[in-house]
Amino acid sequence: MGYLTAKQFSEIWGITERRIIKLCKENRIHGAIKNGMVWEIPEDTLKPSDRRSNIYKYIHIPKKIMIVNSNKDWNVYLEECIEKEGYIVEYGEIEEIQDKLESLSKYYEGLIYFAKNHMDKSEENLIIHFAEKLHAESSIVIIDENCSKRNPIEKKLAKIFRNEIGLRINTLLLDIPRDKQCIVNAYEIVEDIVELLLRLKNTTGMVIQTDGGKIEFEENGRTKNLEIGKFYRALNHCFRRLNKESYLWCASTMLEDEWTEAPQEMKFRQINLEIANRGVDVERIFIFSKDKIKEFKQNKTLKIYMQSNIKTLFVDYDEIKEKEPNLLEIVGAGWDGIDKEILIADLPEGMKERGYISKNPREVMEAYNCYQKLKTYSKNLKEVLR
Repeated sequence: MGYLTAKQFSEIWGITERRIIKLCKENRIHGAIKNGMVWEIPEDTLKPSDRRSNIYKYIHIPKKIMIVNSNKDWNVYLEECIEKEGYIVEYGEIEEIQDKLESLSKYYEGLIYFAKNHMDKSEENLIIHFAEKLHAESSIVIIDENCSKRNPIEKKLAKIFRNEIGLRINTLLLDIPRDKQCIVNAYEIVEDIVELLLRLKNTTGMVIQTDGGKIEFEENGRTKNLEIGKFYRALNHCFRRLNKESYLWCASTMLEDEWTEAPQEMKFRQINLEIANRGVDVERIFIFSKDKIKEFKQNKTLKIYMQSNIKTLFVDYDEIKEKEPNLLEIVGAGWDGIDKEILIADLPEGMKERGYISKNPREVMEAYNCYQKLKTYSKNLKEVLR
């Protein structure tokens, strides 16, 4: 394949060289490359359509995904993942969509349907009628609960849709109890939804089951002690949900298994830096004896944190032990607190489990008040490790 210059194409296409260069800069001419000061264009390139023309508008019909009965807590994740793939997201409730089905746009790329009634006949009919707005490369994903009343609609409709339209229909089954408090990684569930919607091109009539990495709380408001994998997954999920209104307050006793170069700690460190850059108010108190200052001057994590938007503080372990030892008992092996609602606590070294999460108001507030008390003894970590 050869290349021609913008000047040569201006004669072929009958438009100015300046116009072609502008199209190249806007990435509207596929395969065009800049060689020094000259744009080179593949010789078999077709002339781009004028954006004002009907042909351009027809070729560039917006790629839309309809989401029905969406879990509003997940909308931000759904939009982020789907729009990243170049699609436009629209929302609606089943009653609303049923009423205006005829007036909706004629063309959609896919449907994400959160089942309300375990797929009764009216919901089934809505999916069948909405499928008329889809094409051979479209996909329908049903989000349903794991229960005995579930209607395996994907099996029933898969053959019809595949033969008559060519589209795919699959179900993501949620194994998440409604009657218990639990932490669920909504972002991971959304990633599974998008995977079913856009990736599995030759799979239809299938059910995938997920528990969203659920972690259940006991009656006392705590989770069970969590092993390393579950602990870090839950912790990272809690951190990712933070925003500019969030306050993250943390106390570390600088245990030997913390702040190492281990992959788990490296990922945790990265997430800390990411949320601080997003504008989350992050404060960390590091508790250690003054005789370890020389040692911690070389600590990579502390160096990185001190250069970030994280507020880093130092508290002298020996001073607290002498003046208010009860604070050290409350800190234990260290914890991360989110607002006044969640406490993510480390367990002592040597235990099989890594930590636990608490929503117990009394425990969370005891830790929060302890943290505020520790701040009265704190100094700027940068000044201490200077």
